[in-house]
Amino acid sequence: MANMIAKLLSTEGTYLEAFIEIDGCVYCVMDELTLDIETMPKLGEAFEFEFSNMLDEEESWESTFHGNPEKKKCLEQIQGWKYRAFGEIISINPVMVDCGVLIEEDVLHTHDPKVIGEYVAFTISRLGGYAI
Repeated sequence: MANMIAKLLSTEGTYLEAFIEIDGCVYCVMDELTLDIETMPKLGEAFEFEFSNMLDEEESWESTFHGNPEKKKCLEQIQGWKYRAFGEIISINPVMVDCGVLIEEDVLHTHDPKVIGEYVAFTISRLGGYAI
């Protein structure tokens, strides 16, 4: 997946809430951006960004496959850095879901090619990211 460009809007500090902007949309993420004082982005600065998310392990198969009837590809904030992700399964081995702003791997495990093209929804317990 190609790296994306983000802009750091604010941070409460390392491992706390930070707000970034990607393609005009603002996301609340866990701040893994300011780990290294030498290389961390400055406020308002654009930088290459990669998501590092923690998924809700308790998501049911039914909830995943029935949760996106509108066939959306996006992230919708639930609270803080917790999001509901909506996307389309684009491959298996590993399963990859295109959610628009990100492609998430290992949302579910299957070897059945019939799931490719299915629209799903799942919960990201912690949307995170770091500068690359």
